[in-house]
Amino acid sequence: MTEQKDEQRRVVGKIIKVSASGWGFISSREIEFTRIFFHWTALRQDTLTFKEVKIGMKCEFIPLQIEGRGWRAVQMRMIQDTTPRIPEETTNETPTVSEL
Repeated sequence: MTEQKDEQRRVVGKIIKVSASGWGFISSREIEFTRIFFHWTALRQDTLTFKEVKIGMKCEFIPLQIEGRGWRAVQMRMIQDTTPRIPEETTNETPTVSEL
């Protein structure tokens, strides 16, 4: 099996599938039209555990192209979502005419 490192280039992607048996797929704009495989062992120790990884989360990784197998992510690190969250709407209960 021949592995081709992409010169330790780090790529950003989004989790698109997570399996309960310890693997999943990532989608990335930097490697278009490709599902990038990852295994739970690809997660670095300074990031989330596999059980905490959810679909839609962003991650950073080094892509490897394995001949005959496709792309694989190694040295994965989950990225904190820094987009501001809109607080849940508070119910502004307006009194009805009968309550006045």
